[in-house]
Parts: sequence; C-alpha cells; structure tokens
Amino acid sequence: MTKNSTKKFRNLFSIALTLGVLASCSSSDDSTSTNESSADSVIAELPVVAVTYGVLGDIVSQLVGDNAIVNVLIPDGQDPHEFLPSAKDIESLNNAALVVSNGLEFEEGLEEVLENIADSSGKIFMAGEHITVRKTDEGDEHGDEEDNEEEDHAGEEGDEHGDKHAAGDPHLWLSPATMLEMLPALTTALGEATGADLSAAATTLTTKLQDLDREVESIISSLGECNLVSGHDEMGYFADRYGCEVIGVIIPSFTTTSEATAGDIAKLKEKVEQYKVPAIFTGLGVSPDTATQLAKELDIKAVTLSTHYLDGAANYQEFILKLTSQIAEALG
Repeated sequence: MTKNSTKKFRNLFSIALTLGVLASCSSSDDSTSTNESSADSVIAELPVVAVTYGVLGDIVSQLVGDNAIVNVLIPDGQDPHEFLPSAKDIESLNNAALVVSNGLEFEEGLEEVLENIADSSGKIFMAGEHITVRKTDEGDEHGDEEDNEEEDHAGEEGDEHGDKHAAGDPHLWLSPATMLEMLPALTTALGEATGADLSAAATTLTTKLQDLDREVESIISSLGECNLVSGHDEMGYFADRYGCEVIGVIIPSFTTTSEATAGDIAKLKEKVEQYKVPAIFTGLGVSPDTATQLAKELDIKAVTLSTHYLDGAANYQEFILKLTSQIAEALG
C-alpha cells in the first residue's frame, strides 16, 4: 500500500468511526427522549383530583398515592375564607375528575363555582356532608345571653347579611376524629374517580389518624386546664374532642371575613380575666396588631397558630402535632 493510500485509508477510518459515535449518541438520545415521552404520557393519562386547600389535599394525596395527580387550588398561606379563583383556577376545577372541597361555606369565594360544577353534573365531594357538623347558637356560643329585643331583628339581619353560623362550623380538619368520620366516603369517591382500589391506603391512613388522635389526647390531657381563646371561631372541633373549652374569640364568627366590634373585644377581655387564660391564639384573617395589643393589655401571650394551612408540615399528621404542641406549650 502506498503512502498516499495509507493516509487515505486512515482518513476514511476516522470518518467512519466518527459517524458510528454520532449514530450511537443519536440512538441514546432517542432512547432517553422515548423514555421521557413515555413517562409524560403516563402522567398525562392519570386522572386529576382538584382539592381546594392544602390540609385536605394532603389527606387526598395519602389516599390516592400514584393513582392520580392531586392539584391544590388555594396556595398554602392564603386565607381559604377569602380566596378568589382566577379563570385558570375555574378551568382546572371544571376539568378535574373529582373536586374535593370542605363545604359548609368555608371556601366562600368558590361557592358559586362549585355550585355551577354540581349543576352541570360535575363530580364534587364535600367533606362537610360526611361528618357530624358542629353547630352553635351564635348568641349563646360562649355563654353570653342575647337580649330579647335583639331577637326581634334576628330575621332581618339574617336576610340582609346572612347567618354567619347557618351552615355550621367548617373547621372540621382540626380534629383527626372528624377526618376519620368522613374517610370512608372520601375513599369511595376517590376510588370511583381514579378507578383504583384504595382500600389498603385507607386502612393505613385510618391507623395513622387513630394513632394521631390518641397522641393529641395524651398531650392535651396532661394540661391542668385547656381554655382556648382564638382569632375567630375555629377551634370548636378540637376543643370538643379533647376536653378543651373555647372561652372566647376575637372575631365571633366561623369566618375571617367578619369583623369584631368594640363590644366583642370588651366582652372577650372580661372572659380572659375571669378564666385567667394565659394565651391568645391567632392566625390567618386576624390583625396581628389587634391580637398583640389585646395580649399586652391583658398581660398574656399572643401565639400565632397555622390552623388553616400546612405551613411547611410534611403531612397532616405533622401539622396537627405541631398545632397541639404549640397549644400545650402556651397553656402549660
């Protein structure tokens, strides 16, 4: 072989080798692309369950696992009482295989949207329809008696402003026992929406919630007294379950969209002094300045609780234990 022939052969060999490497890379890229496409396809085929807020969304996620995509509508940290949906939010609700909400007039800005979905035969699960709802007589709620003359105007006020307690207490998630009550119905609804057998997940979650309920009971029972003062009327299910008493609230309503009057605050101060309550618990929807000033005047602590959102908790169980620990520490 001549010198030129040898050089030519080497050049051809180099080109062939390069083409082979490129072909191999192309094949690898195609394989990766195919795998990613397959994964995207599987995800795209999963049913979507839309949940209005994060605490309830975590319970749904623990039940469905990998059998559905869970989309939480209200961002963690926003007040569910005051949240208003965007056009994109409404579209996501309409397209979901199932919408899971609290009900009991909790998601006030979503009520019309949820009603429209139900009217158009959309699938909606409302947790409040599957529990023993806590209801109170607004006037006697914390031991106060209404004047008879006010009763004459009750109907008028109800017509103009709506009964603030008409639907009952919506804060059902603050008692694991109440969540357990609605769990079977939720499991059935999710199973029908996803086409999956969720019985094993439901059994596991039931055990976890039962253990959680016992742990919370143990923590609260270690306190001499459990007298609660909260931002609005949100601690009722917790108090009823664990032997606490709600002495008073800053905003005497189940919703943070209401406001406290000077008279409400005056009555609350009397109650706190009467029962020697050591702390006021506040959170979303209540002015921190109001709570801080009130606590300062009464010479007690003002403690912020994340009652309506996970606030970094890994799951519902951690959320409840953190809340319980804060209460026990403040009252202990």
